[in-house]
Amino acid sequence: MVKALASCSTQTYLHPAMVLEAQNSSAHPSGRVSPASLAEVQAHLRCEAPRPAPLFLPAIYEHKAWFLQETPSHVCQSTELLARALLAEFETIGPDALTVGIDVYNVEAEAAGCQITFYDKNHTGVPGIEAGHHILRVDDDITNRPIPNPRTDGRMPVHIEAARRVIKELGPNYWVRGAISGPFSLATSLVGLDELFPACLEEPDQAKAILDYAARIIKDYAQAYIDVGAGLVMFDSQASPDMISRRIYEEFVFPVTKDLIRHFTAQGIRNVPLIIGGDTTPIIDLLLHTGANNLLCDYTADWGTWAAACREAGRAVRRNLSHRLLETETPDEIYLAAGKIVSQGHEMPGFIMGTAVIPYGTATQTILAVKQACLDAAKTIQPNQAVPR
Repeated sequence: MVKALASCSTQTYLHPAMVLEAQNSSAHPSGRVSPASLAEVQAHLRCEAPRPAPLFLPAIYEHKAWFLQETPSHVCQSTELLARALLAEFETIGPDALTVGIDVYNVEAEAAGCQITFYDKNHTGVPGIEAGHHILRVDDDITNRPIPNPRTDGRMPVHIEAARRVIKELGPNYWVRGAISGPFSLATSLVGLDELFPACLEEPDQAKAILDYAARIIKDYAQAYIDVGAGLVMFDSQASPDMISRRIYEEFVFPVTKDLIRHFTAQGIRNVPLIIGGDTTPIIDLLLHTGANNLLCDYTADWGTWAAACREAGRAVRRNLSHRLLETETPDEIYLAAGKIVSQGHEMPGFIMGTAVIPYGTATQTILAVKQACLDAAKTIQPNQAVPR
């Protein structure tokens, strides 16, 4: 049984060379099936018609570093390594989009002044913000606080330049997406959840000011990605119902998110994925009104409710395979589990097959088993057979 050797949810100390040595007894199958073109992706996200094989968008962030036998901390600080890792992901897995980012929730916060903990060469953990390293307090006056410059501050330039290089290499007809934080997740990074959550209840004006400041940072960072020809993908899992109530989401997060997506649309970004993990079923109606044209139904959310709502709204939706399966099951078992999910959604316009975050060191066969389930779905549709809407 091939198992993942590291998880993003636990700090693991395997050097990448040790991971590779543990896996080299099995040849990796090829991932070289042509990904969808940007035009195909756009048509799919408009829910014009279901594709015979659904889009395949695995959540590969820190695992990018493994393709280079490097650690996440090393790769995420280097333009050269990050660009190479993205191209290695493209060559090895062939997903239908790439996400520029490894520690996707840290970049804006670091540029604003938060201290990020990076690890040495023997540590494969994901960099992060430790308690006490937030830069703001809820009651700070941030009226005149500067906005980070994406071309000079923190690691923003690393990510923008890596995106530019990858787009130059792969061409404009492939979906390269710059990872940006959502407003509540960035606000949490700036002040800490222990301060932000009580402020939403007791100091709502201050909480809204922090969220507004976060949104200004996000807009400028996103614009830098747009300027080099990249798309966007917004991550805001701190805003999950697993973390905050529906009322807080509706009052504090929803208006800022909707404004951000409206802004991105005005800048010519037609496809804005909004990624909020956990069981988001309680806020599905709000998510459908954010303006994001593709949403996430995580593995803990109710697929029946999500599928019905997205079909009615004409909205694309990504369904995730559980990280537990990725960490514990064989490729054959993962193929069967992914095939079951695909069978439930591949006849639905806008259906996307995804995964939970791929743990660092996951065997390539494991990821390609999910992709194969997508490709094999096309074989169930006969030539010239109409695909039901």
